[in-house]
Amino acid sequence: MNTKTLERRFSVERVGLLLRNRIYEEAPVIGIGAAVIFALNLLTLWGSHQPMLNAPRLHGVAWIAVIVIGGLLLAGGAFKGMHDGKAGTDWILLPATPLEKYVAALADSAVVYPIAASAVCAAMSALLALLARLFGVDGGELWLPLDSRILLDWADYAIATSVLLAGSASFRKIPLLKTIGVGSAFFLVMIGLIALGVRAFFGPDGGAATHMSYMNGSFNFDGSKVSQRAQDVVRMLFDIARYAILPAFAILFGVAKVIEKEGRDEVQ
Repeated sequence: MNTKTLERRFSVERVGLLLRNRIYEEAPVIGIGAAVIFALNLLTLWGSHQPMLNAPRLHGVAWIAVIVIGGLLLAGGAFKGMHDGKAGTDWILLPATPLEKYVAALADSAVVYPIAASAVCAAMSALLALLARLFGVDGGELWLPLDSRILLDWADYAIATSVLLAGSASFRKIPLLKTIGVGSAFFLVMIGLIALGVRAFFGPDGGAATHMSYMNGSFNFDGSKVSQRAQDVVRMLFDIARYAILPAFAILFGVAKVIEKEGRDEVQ
C-alpha cells in the first residue's frame, strides 16, 4: 500500500486487502464445514448406497441450502470483531475507512463466498458421484450451479445477506437471531398492512372473498373481486420494496452503524 493509496478517501486496493484478510480468517472454518458435509455424504453413500445431498428427489436444493445457510451464518457474524474488546481495538486500527470495511464484508458475504462455495459444492457433488460409480452404486444427481433461476436465487440471497450485515453491525450479542426476529416481525407487519389495504380497497365482501398468499417470492390472489391489473400492481410494488428499497436501506443503515461504532470507540 503506497502513500497515494493511504491518502484516498476510498481505495479499491484497501478493500481488496481487507477482503483478502477476511478470506484468510474464514477459510479454515469453511474448510472444516465442507469436510464435515463431505464426510456425512460418504456415510450415507456407505449406509444407503447414495450420497445424501445428491439424492435425485432433492433436485439440487440441498446443495443450495447448504451454501445459503453457510453464507447467512457468515454474514450474521461479519462484524463480530467490531463489537469485541481487544478485537474491537484491532478493528479500529485497521488502515481503512468504515465504508471500506463494510464494502469488504459485503463483497465477501454476497459475492466471493457464494461463488467459492458453489464451486466447492459442485466439486464435492461430482466426486461423490464418481466414488459411487466406482463402488457400483447409484451416485445420485450431479449438482452444478447452472440452473436458469440461479441469478434470481442469488439476488434473494444477496438481499438477505445485506439485512444480516446490518444486523451484525447493530447487535453485539446473538446478532443473527435478533436480526431474524426483527426481520420476521417487519415482514408480518407488512403482510398485514397489504392484506388490510386489499380489504379496505375492495370492501368487506371483496376482502372476505379474496384469499391472498405468499409463495416462491410472489403474492397469489384467489377471488373474483381482485382484477389482474390490481394483482400486478401489488406484485410490482412488493418487488420494488424487496429488490430495491430493502437492500438499499439495509446497506445504508449498516454503513451508518459501522461509522457510528467506530466514531464512538475512537472518542473513548
